[in-house]
Order: sequence, then structure tokens, then C-alpha cells
Amino acid sequence: MSVKEYEFLSAVEATVRRYHMLAPGDTVLVGVSGGPDSVALLHALVALARDWSLRLVVAHLNHRLRGATADQEAAFVERLADRLSLSREIGSRDVASYRARRRLSLQEAARQVRYAFYDEVAAKYAAQKIALGHQANDNAESILIHLLRGTGPRGLAGIPPVRDGRIIRPLIDSTTEQILHFLKEGGFEYVRDHSNLDPKYLRNRIRNELLPFLEEKFNWNAVCMLNRLASIVRDEENFLNEQTGGAFQELLLVLTKDRLTLSAPGLARLHPALARRLIRQAVFSLKGDIRRLGHRHVEAVLRLTRQPFPSGRLDLPHEVLVVRDRDEVTFLLGPAEETPGFEYLIKGVGATFIHEVGMVLKLSVCEANEVDNPKKYPATTALFDLGTVSFPLKVRSFGQGDRFRPMGMSGSQKVKAFFINHKVSRAKRQRCPMLLSRGRIIWVGGYRIDDSAKVTHRTKRVLKAELSPA
Repeated sequence: MSVKEYEFLSAVEATVRRYHMLAPGDTVLVGVSGGPDSVALLHALVALARDWSLRLVVAHLNHRLRGATADQEAAFVERLADRLSLSREIGSRDVASYRARRRLSLQEAARQVRYAFYDEVAAKYAAQKIALGHQANDNAESILIHLLRGTGPRGLAGIPPVRDGRIIRPLIDSTTEQILHFLKEGGFEYVRDHSNLDPKYLRNRIRNELLPFLEEKFNWNAVCMLNRLASIVRDEENFLNEQTGGAFQELLLVLTKDRLTLSAPGLARLHPALARRLIRQAVFSLKGDIRRLGHRHVEAVLRLTRQPFPSGRLDLPHEVLVVRDRDEVTFLLGPAEETPGFEYLIKGVGATFIHEVGMVLKLSVCEANEVDNPKKYPATTALFDLGTVSFPLKVRSFGQGDRFRPMGMSGSQKVKAFFINHKVSRAKRQRCPMLLSRGRIIWVGGYRIDDSAKVTHRTKRVLKAELSPA
């Protein structure tokens, strides 16, 4: 082994240790296209395999985009794996059809299909890690691409050395020049993808025109300087993400697989930098990614939370809907669904399951001297003078034109006006049960009872109503 080879392998192992990429005994899937970066990655991991007790699996995907050339590359990788006595999986996918179905760019479609293939192979071999050949020049190119598109700090952080604790990039600190020297010194063959020279792709123009110009005219070490910038920003991003997580939990009101609700006043009070992060975090929590969520989308949501009007809605990419409803900002996957109306007849005491809103209404009767002051009970519990109500009762959803006399008031009021005065969101109105006796509302569930049914000093028996989640 030459000095150049040893230096390169030592640098790769230092990167592995720095970012805790591997553990002894790992099974590692190695994505190999046949190009110089992935071939260098494979040979480097083969060299490390004995000391780290690694089991390596080679994976190659033919995207069916370049005809015979792609077939030749697949055959090259197959021969290389066999020569190294490694397990291999050579796959083929119709990326063009996938792109047409999903309406994606060619590069994004290829990326999605490739990563799905890697996941399949990793599952088959129970691989703990997926090693990819991204290197320092790739990282510098990505930073410049993001910069030209007006990125924020996240884009300046570049390509992560480790993603999800599973995808690793051991060459991320190695430059193209260092990789080519390693391949030359070791006599390792590789193939060239001539599509990397096509100027119609922005990355190719960055790689072949802009980056060489920067190195020649401004800083010969531009690649390393851009990578250093990424490292600094990545550390700061990690710190800010921790702060975002705490604020996110404080403002989170609802989280299901297709719905996430944050406090609108809480979001509006935050510094814009932190508020933007929470908006991105909300979308990520629903979708698992924030692809195509641009700065203009985030700013639109921020304006929605701060506008003086209590309601509004926005459509974000990939069918994410944002709804502002008074003090709530809800992120939805797919179209907003209205809560269906409901109506149940209650013939006597016991529990009634209100399926549409996931609540249970429990009714019980006791003597007046067995209950405390009604003001001591939570809003989800109501006490009525049993002498003022009669079974069967009815519990139903809120309807337009509903009226009642809120306890303590002399006149009636529309339930809608009551909701508006108490800043009850539309979503909560739809879910609010109305309890009726003889056709009149005696309880706006969880908020206020009707004055005519209140407990007084003359009350002998009490009807107790309790609302709870199912």
C-alpha cells in the first residue's frame, strides 16, 4: 500500500470515527454506481472491514435512462463485487415511468426510486447502515446551489454526514482530487457517467463552470472553505433544533397521523426565526419531509398566524392544508374534513358514546347534599336540578339558530354568539355536544349550562353530566 493510499484510508476512518458512522460488526449496504466516488468508497470500506468486523453488501440500481451504457455500468459493478467476494444486489427500475406518474423532476424521481431500492436491499440483508459516496465537492456544489436559490441556514448546512442514524457518507471530508489520487495509486478501475457533463443540469454547471472559476479567481481552496462553512452552520442548526423542539411541545395542541394543531397566539409571539422553524417542524411532523416547502410558503403561514382576522386557509405543496381558526393553526394532510353531525336519544342515566367526536357523556343522579359547590367542578362536568329536566334527553351537534340562556344571564343568547364571544374555534364548535331537555338546550357541553336548569338551594336531587374522551 502506497503512502497516498494509507493517507486516504486514514482520513476516511477519521471521518467515520468523527461522526460515529459505524459500529463494530455492522452490516453495511454500499451504494455503488460504478463511478469514481462510489468505487473509492467501496474499496475504502473493504480496507476497513477487517478491523471493524464489517459485512459489506453491494447495491446497484439501473435507472433505465441511458440504454446500453447503463447496462454496461451494472455489469461492471457486478464483476467488481464478485472480484471482491462480496454479496451483491443489481436492480433495475423504470424511473421515467415513475417520474411521469408522480410529476417530478428527473433527478428527484431517480433519487426517490434509488433510495427505495436501497431500503429494500437493506431490509433483505438486515443492514444497519447504508453507505453512499457523497464527498466534499458534492457538498460544496450543494451549498452553492442552495445559496443561489436563496436558502436559509438549513441549506448552508449542506449534505449531512449521517442521516437518521442510518445513511452514512464516509467520503464527505474527501475531495475529488484526493479520491482520484487514491484510485490511481491503487490501480482501481471505475466508469465515467458522461451525463455529468451535460450543462442542462444546474449541478453540472456549478461543478464544471462556477466552482472552477471560484477556485481560479477567488480562493483555490474554495471546496474546503465551503465545507467548513457547512460544518459550522450544521452545529448551530443542531443547537437551534433543540430550542425549536422545546417551543414546539409548548405550542402543540393536537397531533394525529393527518392533523397537527398549534397555538396561533403562541406562534405569533415568537421571534420570526423561531416561528419559521416551528412551521417547518409542523409540516415535517406530518409528512416526514419538507421537500418543496419554500421560504414563500413559510412566510405565508407566518402572516396567517399574525393577521388580525380570526380565520383563513392556505394550500401548501403536496396537499398540505393550513387552517387558521381563531386561536388555532391546524396543518392537515389532504382536504379538511368537517365533523359529521350527530344526534343521540338518552332514555336514562348511564354512558352514551358520541362516536363522531370521540367523547363519552356520562349521566348520574344523586342527592343535592352529596355534591359540592358547582363552581368547584371542571368545565367538562355540569350539575342540573333534576326537577327542571325530564327524560328522554337528547345530545346533538351544534346547529345554526340554536339559543340558550347562559347561567347568570336574564335573557337568551344565540349559541353562535356565545361561541364568538368566548373565542371558540369553528372546529371546536362542530365537536361541541348540546344537551337538550324537552327541546331546549340545557348545556353547551364543556362551556355553560342554561340558567333555567341550575342547582339552587331548593334543589333536592341533582343530575350530574360528565364529558370525557372515549
